[in-house]
Order: sequence, then C-alpha cells, then structure tokens
Amino acid sequence: MYGLEDKRKILNEYIEKVPEEEAGKKPSEDKWSVLEILEHLYLMEGFIVQKIDEVIKNGDVNTAETKPIERTTNRSYKVEAPEALRPKGTFSSLEEAKDGLNKTREATTFLLHNKSEETLQSYSFPHPSFGNMNLEQWVEFIGWHELRHLDQMKEVREKSE
Repeated sequence: MYGLEDKRKILNEYIEKVPEEEAGKKPSEDKWSVLEILEHLYLMEGFIVQKIDEVIKNGDVNTAETKPIERTTNRSYKVEAPEALRPKGTFSSLEEAKDGLNKTREATTFLLHNKSEETLQSYSFPHPSFGNMNLEQWVEFIGWHELRHLDQMKEVREKSE
C-alpha cells in the first residue's frame, strides 16, 4: 500500500538495533533523541490520517498535480515541524514508541480500506514544502517521511557516541 509497509519494515529493522539506553540520548539540547523522532513520526502519521478523513468528509473536490515527494528524504533542505507535531515526551521506551507507530498504522490502514484511488486523487490539502498534494500522495508521503527521519536517527546515534 503506497510503499508504506516496505518503508516501515526498514524503520523497524533499524529500531531493533537501537539499545534502549541510547534511545533517549540527545546529541545536543536543540536536537531530538531517537525516541523523540519516533514520537514525531507517530504524531505526523496521526495528523495525516485525521486530515485525510476530514478532507474526504468535508472537503470540496480539489485535485493537485503530482509532486516529487521522494525528495522528502533530502535532509539538506530543513523543514521546521509545526508545534503540534513536535515531540513532548509521550514515549518512555522503544516498545511504547513501536506500539504507538503500530496504532497509527492501523488507523491509516482502516481509513484507506475501501477508499478508491479516484477518491484519494480527487481531494488535496497543502504541504508546507510541496504545496497542495492529493490524498494519495499524502499517504505515500508517510513512508518517505519515515525514511527521512531514519537518516536523522542514524545521525543522532553517531553524534551521541
């Protein structure tokens, strides 16, 4: 489904290698720990699912051109997360973070069940960097966003050593 499971598998394989005692370490005061990054991914997917549901229920048909969302993984371009999507210390362990990510993925899968490609392509809402994206691209974006932050987690662990 839009590459989400393949990308999540890569993320989960990496998380399995992170020792619990390293998960909360921050390379500096203004950088996120691995746990905080996972919380951000949890918050982001939850936000996207909620927004997709809202747009389908209340939105007007509004198509959007296909965007190069695979560029999401390019970390040379910084994007500041909105306050609501910044970590607040929800997870105290990797197990809690994985459970949270599993719950948001279940919500994503549930929402998309019985939604046609046509429906997902007929509605859109804006992304801060890409502009208006249709709902299908928003779903695919979740996986690219996870890979972007997987690279961030690797950097955090290298700098925390």
